[in-house]
Amino acid sequence: MNATKRPDEKRWRTGRAWPTCALAVGLGLVAGCLLPQDDTLLDDVPRFMNRPPRIIETLVLPQERIIRDFGLGRCELTFEVAVEDPDVDDRIKVHWYIDYNPQDPRGPYREIALTNNGEAQRPDRGTLRINLSSANAELSTPGQHLVEALVSDAELTDRQPESQVVNLPDGGSIIDPGFVVSYSWVVNTVSGDCR
Repeated sequence: MNATKRPDEKRWRTGRAWPTCALAVGLGLVAGCLLPQDDTLLDDVPRFMNRPPRIIETLVLPQERIIRDFGLGRCELTFEVAVEDPDVDDRIKVHWYIDYNPQDPRGPYREIALTNNGEAQRPDRGTLRINLSSANAELSTPGQHLVEALVSDAELTDRQPESQVVNLPDGGSIIDPGFVVSYSWVVNTVSGDCR
């Protein structure tokens, strides 16, 4: 009779030991998550990552993207872009390119820094005026021309925005990207009566 009780006792102990063991492991894992936390306070609120500027398309001039017969009855064109940027402290520049050739890259035809008024929408516009009556006017050669406005919140290198390395209070660093957005027009210049 002793022999039959012992296996039952062993089974009972083994069967009961499994939940106890699982409970002990579970408590060990929970206790392992209760590590002391760093109690240092942040000196400053972390800054937001840079967000891209935006060209307000309803305020762009001219509204038509393809300008036909420039020089025939119309000798002057004004290109304008209105810009907003949720990062109100960013320095916004409009880089104007005319007939940019990536095989022969040159800097912008004109560069305009927009006034910072502390609001998302900038008060002034990036403006480019072309008058075919003036000497050596751009777009005076008959044919198609590409006029581009590149709006950036960072310095541009080969038309690409540069990123900034931001040092964090904990000694680490992150890369804060710069952004560029563009708007373009195709202008077909014809020989006309502008000269």
